[in-house]
Amino acid sequence: MTFSQSKFQLAVISPGGKDKQQSFADGVGSLKSAGHPPVNFHAYAACTFGTYGGSQSVSLKPSNVLLLIGGKMERALHTLRALKKAGHTVVITLKETGLSQISGHFQTFDHWIAFRQLCLEADGALATTFDTLPLYQSANRQLPTAFIPPPYPVEESEWDLSRLVTQERKGVFVGTRQLFVTSRNHALALSLIAPLTAELNEPLTVISGRASNLSGMMRVLNKARDFSHAWHQQFSQTAPHVQIVAKQLPALDYLKLMATHKLVFQLDTSAVPGQVAGDALLCRIPCVGGNGTAERLVFPDLCGHGRSTGEIMDLTRRLLTDMAFRQAQMDQALALAKDKMCFSVARTQLQDFYESLD
Repeated sequence: MTFSQSKFQLAVISPGGKDKQQSFADGVGSLKSAGHPPVNFHAYAACTFGTYGGSQSVSLKPSNVLLLIGGKMERALHTLRALKKAGHTVVITLKETGLSQISGHFQTFDHWIAFRQLCLEADGALATTFDTLPLYQSANRQLPTAFIPPPYPVEESEWDLSRLVTQERKGVFVGTRQLFVTSRNHALALSLIAPLTAELNEPLTVISGRASNLSGMMRVLNKARDFSHAWHQQFSQTAPHVQIVAKQLPALDYLKLMATHKLVFQLDTSAVPGQVAGDALLCRIPCVGGNGTAERLVFPDLCGHGRSTGEIMDLTRRLLTDMAFRQAQMDQALALAKDKMCFSVARTQLQDFYESLD
């Protein structure tokens, strides 16, 4: 059966989420389409022509649901029970999948109990990273679990951002921007890449928005003073070739900016799904460093998993100076993405998994 003949659609539900209800009846849409782009958890809805929304969707079609579990796990459990009562097939997945984020959730024992209950009552679980795959079955050995990372529309020419680049690509784009999340290693990445790009006469771009993951009084003070931007400004005074973008950009503008560079650099060790690498895929530029799922699946010769910082820096230098090597890595990444993380592959995997639950 071809997908066009199938009636399988997926409703992605985020209880208490800030994103608006969105239909992906037209699939990926265009770059000018309103709403959230078809990436991250929205990609599961987009690749199945489904919907994304809050818990108000419990009585709506489609009947197959992917329920996102956030920090308030008791709310997710309440939503799960309402969805099950309404006759839905419900698969759960953690919305924040960095290892430090998961550890933060489970520091409250009541959250761990609620998570365990979610695993006992759900029809299945979806792992978006290598490291979360065994987590669900540790709570319930009988829970059907599938590893399906967030896909990217790499087979859709509309989402090839390289076609919008009219000038010669130059420089390095720093993929991380959360200065105060230690596992991102953002300050370390800037400290290492700035001298290399200065030596090679390559520009360096970094996004500096509001600081996140601050604690207590610092979070309150950050509303009056942007600690992250102040740090980046002071850093740029030591490295004049660094371009600081002082605010978070709309998704399309962000991708357009990224696409003008030769590569994306990061030292993230958060073990996340890998949106940095996914964005680089859409821009058709290599991503070096990082241990996320997408980094490991589609940039296996460049990722930080199992590599020293010195090896990552050597790869970065070669990517910046060897155009043939850079193109070969990008060609390999696209081939791997079309085999492991594209929309058509994820669509089939999701349909097969949900049908196996029936």
